[in-house]
Amino acid sequence: MNKAYIFLLGFTAATVSLVGATFSISGLAKLFSGAPIAVMVMAGALEFAKLVSASFLHQNWKRLHPIMRAYLCLAVTILMSITSLGIFGYLSYAYQHTSSELKATMLQLEYLNTEDRKVQEEITRLQTELDSIPTSRVSKRLEMQKEFEPRFDQLRRQSIELQIKMKDENLKKLSFQIEIGPVVYVAQLFNKNMDDVATWLIILFVFVFDPLAVSLVLATSFAIKNKDKLFAPEPVPAQSRPAA
Repeated sequence: MNKAYIFLLGFTAATVSLVGATFSISGLAKLFSGAPIAVMVMAGALEFAKLVSASFLHQNWKRLHPIMRAYLCLAVTILMSITSLGIFGYLSYAYQHTSSELKATMLQLEYLNTEDRKVQEEITRLQTELDSIPTSRVSKRLEMQKEFEPRFDQLRRQSIELQIKMKDENLKKLSFQIEIGPVVYVAQLFNKNMDDVATWLIILFVFVFDPLAVSLVLATSFAIKNKDKLFAPEPVPAQSRPAA
């Protein structure tokens, strides 16, 4: 049982560390897009060194020189901050990619709505002008109606085209909202800005991810070092003899 538990603890630590490192390296590569390969190699090496250093510190804390111990603690802390920054950059990029497309779609919808409103106002103006002709002036009314008819047809076709475009944009908007649905729902629930809610969710991920990975590595190291004490069978109390 003890071996299986230690293996599970180590597997969990490796999984969380690997996923966090992957997100962080991707985020740092996007942050320093001028040399992404070099940044990924450097970040990967530092991620591995961070975990090994944390485990080494735990195993040899009392035997290390205070200066060496202080430096390694500082290095691990700084590397944890860099990893968190990389994860923040990766998640921010993923959110902003969809968020910017959603905002662009909403701006396009607003523009199309404005254009359609102008078309409808022009149709109303022409119809009002036509209706202002007295019914007694039939010839004048027919002449104006014949004159306005091409313009009416043009405006109606334009309105139909705008309606079709608005339908397409609404479908795109719905698709983007589904992609970031939880953020939209939480923002509506608390009546907050969508970007603010996304930022706080990303910050929560950042504060949990890498500290948890390092903590699990230390827990695995502790479990391996103290497995005899942790998994030692409890002494069975001696049964009291029955009274004679």
